[in-house]
Amino acid sequence: MSTISQRIPNLFLGISQQPDSKKFPGQVRDAVNTLPDFALGMLKRPGGEYIESLTNATTAGRWFSILRDQNEKYVAQYADNVFRIWSLTDGSPRAVNMGTNTGVPGTCNIANVKSTLANYNAAVAVTKTRLDELHTAQSTYAETLAGQDSTQEELFDVRFNYSPTSVPSSVYETYLYSGILKETDGTYIVKNADTLVSINTTLPAGYSLGNERTDEQPKLAAQGYRVFTAIHDVAATHNAGQLATALAAMNNAQTNYSNAVSDESTKLGLYNTQISNCAITTVPANAYLKDADPKDIEVLTLNDYTFVLNKGKTVQMDAVTTSAAIPHQAFVVLSIVGTGHYQITLDGTIRGTYNAGTGGDVDAILNDLVGDIDGQTFGGTTFSATRAGPGIYISATAAFSIEVVGGPGQDAMYVFQDTVSTVSSLPSQAKDGYVVKVINSAEIDVDDMWLKFSTSSGGAYGVGTWEETIGPGITYKFDPLTMPHQLVRQADGSFNFEPVTWDERVIGDLTTNPDPSFVGTTIKHMFLYRNRLGFLSNETVTMSRAGDLFNFFNTTALTATDDDPIDISASTAKPVTLYYVRPTAVGLILFGDTEQFLLSTDSDILSPKTAKINTMSSYECEPGIEAVSTGISTNFIAKTPLYTKVFNLAEIRNDTPPLAEELTYNIPELIPSTIDSFISSAAASIISLGTIGSSTLYQYRFLQLTENRVQSWYKWTLTGTLLDQFFDQSTFYAVVANGSNVEVQAFNLRQSSDEGFFTLPTGEKTDVFLDYWSINPYRTYDSGSDTTRVFLPYDAVSGKTFVVVALGGYIGGSNETSSQSVGAILEPTVAGSAGAYYADIDGDYRGRDLIIGFQYEMSLELPKFFITKKEGNYVSSDQIADLVLHRINVATSLSGPVTYEVDLTGIPTWENVVSTTLPNTYVLNNVNLSADSIHVVPIYQRNKNTSIRIIGDTPFPVTLLDLTWEGKYSNRFYRGS
Repeated sequence: MSTISQRIPNLFLGISQQPDSKKFPGQVRDAVNTLPDFALGMLKRPGGEYIESLTNATTAGRWFSILRDQNEKYVAQYADNVFRIWSLTDGSPRAVNMGTNTGVPGTCNIANVKSTLANYNAAVAVTKTRLDELHTAQSTYAETLAGQDSTQEELFDVRFNYSPTSVPSSVYETYLYSGILKETDGTYIVKNADTLVSINTTLPAGYSLGNERTDEQPKLAAQGYRVFTAIHDVAATHNAGQLATALAAMNNAQTNYSNAVSDESTKLGLYNTQISNCAITTVPANAYLKDADPKDIEVLTLNDYTFVLNKGKTVQMDAVTTSAAIPHQAFVVLSIVGTGHYQITLDGTIRGTYNAGTGGDVDAILNDLVGDIDGQTFGGTTFSATRAGPGIYISATAAFSIEVVGGPGQDAMYVFQDTVSTVSSLPSQAKDGYVVKVINSAEIDVDDMWLKFSTSSGGAYGVGTWEETIGPGITYKFDPLTMPHQLVRQADGSFNFEPVTWDERVIGDLTTNPDPSFVGTTIKHMFLYRNRLGFLSNETVTMSRAGDLFNFFNTTALTATDDDPIDISASTAKPVTLYYVRPTAVGLILFGDTEQFLLSTDSDILSPKTAKINTMSSYECEPGIEAVSTGISTNFIAKTPLYTKVFNLAEIRNDTPPLAEELTYNIPELIPSTIDSFISSAAASIISLGTIGSSTLYQYRFLQLTENRVQSWYKWTLTGTLLDQFFDQSTFYAVVANGSNVEVQAFNLRQSSDEGFFTLPTGEKTDVFLDYWSINPYRTYDSGSDTTRVFLPYDAVSGKTFVVVALGGYIGGSNETSSQSVGAILEPTVAGSAGAYYADIDGDYRGRDLIIGFQYEMSLELPKFFITKKEGNYVSSDQIADLVLHRINVATSLSGPVTYEVDLTGIPTWENVVSTTLPNTYVLNNVNLSADSIHVVPIYQRNKNTSIRIIGDTPFPVTLLDLTWEGKYSNRFYRGS
């Protein structure tokens, strides 16, 4: 047998369900609570910062986010027939006026809701201020108490300068930050916090030698130094009078805080009373959200407006119609003045006549005819006639027929009542408000139009223009209670739920300006595209006028203008229903349950004349879960009876099919078919899938390198069960249920090294890795038992370990004031009841920086190791040979303690923990973290008998870079071809 080693260059390629022998190097069996970073390595996922518990929230209904801008961010819920909205910044509730026709009871007074809510939110702010003041007072007292007596402190801290300019060829140099160096000639170099105290053959006053550390510092020893801890005498810094003053201030701050908590509770009770008064128990039958299924609620936010769609509501036109009554009227036009007779025949009898003889003038002809008819009663019908320019307006008390002749050719006059053949037949002077239908082509109706005369002066008769108008006896406006509604943010920070004011049909009739296609059916989806509001209904896409989001009717019946609404259908050989859209650079992708289409234009302008829909692809997709965009491509899901598949559409073009691929090809049985939440972040290149009521998320991250893509599937286990998830730039938010409580956690996905709670000697910083982490909770101290009681701002989470991280410094102070301040990782038992959980820890931690939260475990299950070779897009492995693993060497970057769980066939599972300091404690500025390290894990077992899990279950980060395994290999005397 020969010794052999093989390096796996990274561990961030995620989960693969292929056989281990087929996995690419870097793929794993399972990855839980990890986050692949293609520059830094496979990381432990960030902890979830506790934002707030949401007042009056329930775990049911429809959850959604409203992300307006950096300052206006909200999380919202529709349940129990009402909307509830909270600030995403601090969890404070917002008042929502549910408006009319929603079932709001008479006991509801929205003004009282707003005032009691304002008082409650103000009380919450005061409580937070009083807690900060109490922390400050406790910190002052703790420092004053610690400064009553002279003490001794141990000083020892070694730090590093990387690539110093003084030694260009060096990677780093080691220097003493605090402690004592002894040179070979007996000279002592004493330093305290990088300040040189003395260089002398004798130690300065107040300093003495502590433990020798030379063996721990080979680089300093190589320079000829012996290295020692310095024992420093610290004189008392405070007197008894200062202590008494600090104690009084702390007791006063405690009283103020207790009073604030009591007042907050009172204000919450008053607010809850008003909320109870506004509870909706009975919803009107015609209300927009009557019996709405939470899954049918969809929202779309545009600036201050959040539109609310009920997919189960059938859109109807309002029953009110334009007036069907047309006045009994006619208009006679004198077009030629000549010789002969001019006659008006009413109901078959000549009632007006004028003989022009050998010639006449306009006034004589028209005035005479008016005189013959005006005020006369013929056959029981009374007529009136009024001169209007070169014409006569005739009206009657009943319907009548009219004919006119005149002039030598009998065509010098013509008349119309409610129709004309062409616009050219209309006079420039007429009666104001006269309505006529222009037939244009008698064979077709779509070129008809309705015109109304409007005088320029506003008078009853005179010069004016004929303007398009709406036909008589038709519906002309939507029933607002069947159309999408809106949540509108008000100036006072509250929200109003109300109908949208939709534009009405103002020209044409049902033929020339028809109802939009969504009338009479349900709207499946709403969207904004190219400054148009769009709806999907059945196979049709309907979009508003450009720049006029609430107008779905044409502006003229004469022609289609570029900004007119678009109403276009996707036609295929079999019926199709469109469920959602996703915009791209070349058009709008329309998703049906079995086909995808592209709505696009060959012109620069998207208009009714240029819009077209072409079939793009034929994949099954899940109707109830919208597709998402990752910036460069579009992802959608399809389901089998047991599992969920994710597909990717890229390179969308007008003239060629898209590049389509299944992203779950190597994890066909990982994601269950119960998935009902699907989101993405283009900024982070992540998609996330979850099931409401479950704690497991399935995430996919990728890095696009020209034509190649590096990708990784992994899982997150949330603390709490999922209600909603969404991204806001580089932050992932999870709204979770903890029992009957609803809480918000924020996960910062930025891998920043310039901020954090823990600082390495190298200067690198990192955050705490706990869920529900919160800084400096309220605590009290019992001197009799010498214990500090830490109160949780939330309820305990079943099955999770509660952790207190004591940073070692004082609240508001620098954690570097004492380089030997000892911190601790504590796991106390949580006690108490709902709304009042606490944990007791030994010692006095008043005024000390504490971080609390729940521990979660990062786990990476490695595949069995084989000698592998990459061949194109595949991996070949030697499964015949004998391979005995000796050890694995795991390269890590910024990491705390890491546990290697090794399961050998026939041997009990054992663990190898790699840590930098003692368990449960760390020294400030030398925390239980390593900037880089090689973890060596002994194995000594056949590869096929070995299973290895890498675990990170502390509040510290884990960063896995690569892995090398070593062993002995025998090909059993066979040579591969």
